Amino acid sequence: MSAVPAPLDYGQQMERQRLGWSLLALGVMSAPQALHLAPWITITAVLLALWRIASAWRGWRLPGRYGRYTLALLAFAGVLVTFRTLNGPEAAGALLMLLAMLKLMEAKGLRDYFLLMLIAFFLCIDNFLYDQTIPLALYMVPAVWLTCVALLNVAHPDPERSLRESTRSTARLLLPALPVAVVLFMLFPRISGPLWGFASIKHAGVTGLSPTMSPGDLAQLAQSDDVAFRVKFDGAAPPPSQLYWRALVLHDYDGRTWSRGNLPWQQKLLTSTEGTELHYAVTLEPSNLPVLYALDLPVKIPDDADLSASYEINVRLPVTERKLYQVTSYTRYSYGTDMPGWMLRRDLALPSEQNPKARALADGWRHSASTPIQVVKDALDMFHDQKFFYTLQPGQLTGNDRVDQFLFDARRGFCEHYAGAFVFLMRAAGIPAHVVIGYQGGVQNPLDGYYVVRQREAHAWAEVWLTGRGWIRMDPTAAVDPARVDEGVGGGLPADEVAGSMFDIYPWLGDLRNGWDALDNGWDQWVLAYGPELQERLYRKVGLDYGNWLQLALVFVALFTVVFGLYWLYLLWERRPPPLLPVAREYTRFCTRLARLGLKRAQHEGPLDYARRVSMARPDLEQDILAITDCYIALRYEDTDDVKRLRKLVRTFRPARKLS
Repeated sequence: MSAVPAPLDYGQQMERQRLGWSLLALGVMSAPQALHLAPWITITAVLLALWRIASAWRGWRLPGRYGRYTLALLAFAGVLVTFRTLNGPEAAGALLMLLAMLKLMEAKGLRDYFLLMLIAFFLCIDNFLYDQTIPLALYMVPAVWLTCVALLNVAHPDPERSLRESTRSTARLLLPALPVAVVLFMLFPRISGPLWGFASIKHAGVTGLSPTMSPGDLAQLAQSDDVAFRVKFDGAAPPPSQLYWRALVLHDYDGRTWSRGNLPWQQKLLTSTEGTELHYAVTLEPSNLPVLYALDLPVKIPDDADLSASYEINVRLPVTERKLYQVTSYTRYSYGTDMPGWMLRRDLALPSEQNPKARALADGWRHSASTPIQVVKDALDMFHDQKFFYTLQPGQLTGNDRVDQFLFDARRGFCEHYAGAFVFLMRAAGIPAHVVIGYQGGVQNPLDGYYVVRQREAHAWAEVWLTGRGWIRMDPTAAVDPARVDEGVGGGLPADEVAGSMFDIYPWLGDLRNGWDALDNGWDQWVLAYGPELQERLYRKVGLDYGNWLQLALVFVALFTVVFGLYWLYLLWERRPPPLLPVAREYTRFCTRLARLGLKRAQHEGPLDYARRVSMARPDLEQDILAITDCYIALRYEDTDDVKRLRKLVRTFRPARKLS
């Protein structure tokens, strides 16, 4: 005969319930973070959780004090080796997750489980240090709700309480917190910078431009369909052929790679512009570069940035968080007629004894042309008239004479090949020139009006310096394939080579992407980027003074009074007595009419006792009183009469105040 297991005592049952809810809270809060951590961290946390479950339900032995100390030291060592630090959101988040699971190994009693619930809420905050997107926000709403349900069941464990009852109770507690959170978010004074302004090493893998350029770099970047930045013009936007977004200017060339060099120069040069100025706002995605992108040529930049002599917009730190800023630009320009000689000589430098064919070609143009602009035209005509091909698959260039190899053998390249070769030819012909890298093009989202510039629009072009005119933009890629500039990167390449081409091939997919981009951009603009400027604009719209603290305090008091007043009314409504049934409602109306005659029913009186008492007091009403009472008793206790009959009897019962 098998033994029947003994039932769990109450304390053990409560302990298991607290453990289960604590594990659930830690699990839902750690799940998004686990996607960003090294696999060994997630696996270790899961194994520790399973060990604790096996201990509670299977009786497995837990590690002792020294065993837990050893595991904690191993956790610290593992995190230190993985992240090279114990500081920062990644390392701290990983360590917090591991230590929470180790805390489970010794959790006993309400105090320990309260600490675990507190850690779960810290893990919730840590998730937003990695990601602030709409999917995470949508995930965290039920996750926070479920964690609050877990907190309720940890604080007041009850095996008889259903999940539905727990969720409803928690929802009633959270209800007043939502409008309070909205009020604080909208009106509480904000600091400058993003909502979550913590730099993170997760940006080390950000796809984007680099401060150097070699053949093939931008072609590789063009395989990405990620958003580089978004632009909102105040008025009409320029045509696509004028959408050159300037990022970096590359002056130095070592025979393989173009770079900015080590001679930063901040000085305002003479600038000549034509046409109307363009005002626009840029939402820049993290780039890991200490530069801001702007339409060529920027003339007014953010206050926290500097404009170099090459019209690069430099900032103090790399952009590791989404950044919003305002710029004013002209698309028709020239600058630098007063360029100093040493800077021009820098943009004439070439590595010695390399690319002799290209040097000879440029020297021939210089001797045959009457003016430098004719040399520029000869180079552009060569790219346009001869068999050069614009492609993302140009093949690899090797050796020391890579420009010769490209111009006379391969003749297949992406924009960086043509820009680099063009600048080399100009310098060999005695014309100062440099490479500019950035983006060209952009597609307007019809839903929100923003222009979206993706990584695939990465582009390189050139600027040449002409006496009396200064620096002028020249794009040799446009000479090879004009469709690249007029129609975007997709206009100059086969569809199968362009990242994101399926959105052009299938318009319904493009519509879905536009909808998501518009929603995501709205989230960026009004939630993540909600800072002092937007808040001040909101204050002005509602007639408030942004710097008046007394006025702000009064507004807070008024709004909180309204919020909690409405919540109090909701609680009163929720606790209202249940509505009377039709039978009870008619009988209550009957008793009310008798009470007006001074014959109020006592709380202890039943229907028959009450009928006898009032009949003795008012014999003239005895017949009606007994008829109504009999009908009520038949309906209330026997369910053998008609409610309509009772309603009719009560309606016609109109007793006089005095005995007739």
